[in-house]
Amino acid sequence: MLKLFLPILFPSWRFFSGIGPSPRIYYSFLENETDEPTQWFEFRPKPLSIPLGERLFRFLHNPKWNEKLYINTCAERLFEGYSEMCEQEIMRRILAAVHANEIQTNLNDRYLVYRISAVMREGEQVNEQTTFVAMPILIKGTDA
Repeated sequence: MLKLFLPILFPSWRFFSGIGPSPRIYYSFLENETDEPTQWFEFRPKPLSIPLGERLFRFLHNPKWNEKLYINTCAERLFEGYSEMCEQEIMRRILAAVHANEIQTNLNDRYLVYRISAVMREGEQVNEQTTFVAMPILIKGTDA
């Protein structure tokens, strides 16, 4: 019976064949749809440190991290090839963060755009390459 429960408690990670590029999602706001982004912000970056009590609570309940894993999975699928569903799902999550005031906007910010970068480690060097840029979308609730 113990043999049946051990894999649940201590899973094997041998199914990973190698470590691939890690996605980073950045967003920017535009005044006009045709403008070029001037400043990019990372979407939900990892915190530098988490207090012990919060870490213990997150061990049991962490919906924001689960959502970040889902968004990263969508971004990884965009590494492999275009997927309209993945593009829209990432944009939907960023827009939800804007509407929930998790991300602050300025009065001139009318459009939202995001990009996905692949972060790869080559030896001691870390390289980041932009792999996908979404089409700008009008932020709902702004005056057109």
